[in-house]
Amino acid sequence: MILLDLLKPASKETQTARILKLLKTNGSATNTQLNRICFRFSARIHDLRSEGWDILSVREKDGLWRFVLKGHRDDAKEVL
Repeated sequence: MILLDLLKPASKETQTARILKLLKTNGSATNTQLNRICFRFSARIHDLRSEGWDILSVREKDGLWRFVLKGHRDDAKEVL
């Protein structure tokens, strides 16, 4: 799937769902890419973290951040 296709809104797909789809497809996304989906992408990242998604924020350079999807807390359950 082409990155630009992920940035276009699908029918009735929420901004949070679009951001999660982008992160799952690419493994990470920059703040520039996320800003094309919605201006308040940091609030959507917060929502995803609240839902249990482990998203790492990495500063690449001045003004550029990369958000890396590490997984979901339910995926990391320990087997005893």
